[in-house]
Amino acid sequence: MAQINLLPWREALREQRKQEFFMVNGAVVVLAVIVLVLVWMFFDHILNDQQAANQKVTDANTQLDSKLKDLSGLQSRRDEIVARMKVIQDLQGQRPVVVRVFDELPRLIPAHVYLTKFARKDDKFTFEGRAESPNDVSEFLRNLEASPWFRNAFMNSFQGVTPKDQSSGGVAPRPEDGYGQFVVSADLELPDQPKDEKGSLTAKTGHGGAS
Repeated sequence: MAQINLLPWREALREQRKQEFFMVNGAVVVLAVIVLVLVWMFFDHILNDQQAANQKVTDANTQLDSKLKDLSGLQSRRDEIVARMKVIQDLQGQRPVVVRVFDELPRLIPAHVYLTKFARKDDKFTFEGRAESPNDVSEFLRNLEASPWFRNAFMNSFQGVTPKDQSSGGVAPRPEDGYGQFVVSADLELPDQPKDEKGSLTAKTGHGGAS
């Protein structure tokens, strides 16, 4: 005998499909949320790594700037030390020059010439003295030019002695009282300075210089 289903099967089927639809939608939503969370965690991890890398770069730049400042300070100190060493070397190099110039000068003064004042400013020398005649001063100039220690010798002035200047108030006049006054200038000329075995400069002994 045939069985007839009198229950509202259509409503039950529709309700079942509705439930399946909600379940599927719910599963899709949950899966989407899970995917979004995973994506967010992934990008957050990448962002944290990038921020950590940026912080390391910033710290490295800060340390590098500090080291550069220290290097700049060391460079300025080095330049100061080098400048001081150069001044000391120049002074040490000039010490034998003065000695040799004073040793050379008496050899350059003619017989009828004597100095009353000797001055030096930088590499410029000024000689003041007395001479019997301008010819004696000219000989002094020639001697200066012939010396390896002087150049550009020039007579600035020569003033002869008047009879009034020669009067000595009853005292017998000295020969020097009849000498004229002169002013001569010359520049310092450093001879060739070969290097010794230690690499230091040694002043070359010139004509008539100290041995």
